[in-house]
Amino acid sequence: MSEPGEPDVVVPSGLESGVFANVVRVFDDVDHVTIDFVRLDPRDVSIGFVVARVTASISCILSLKQRIEHIT
Repeated sequence: MSEPGEPDVVVPSGLESGVFANVVRVFDDVDHVTIDFVRLDPRDVSIGFVVARVTASISCILSLKQRIEHIT
């Protein structure tokens, strides 16, 4: 659901339930940050599967940080 004044965001069919990750890996350069969300195989934790990869601008990451920094 969008906040007032923000664009409507549509979640494509098939993505409504999201994915589960229990590990995150972060790679950065001067302009962008890439975040890999990984699900470790519960039968063999030495194997992980990337369930989502997001590359975002630094300003997007700073906005994310601001929105989640209250989470403990």
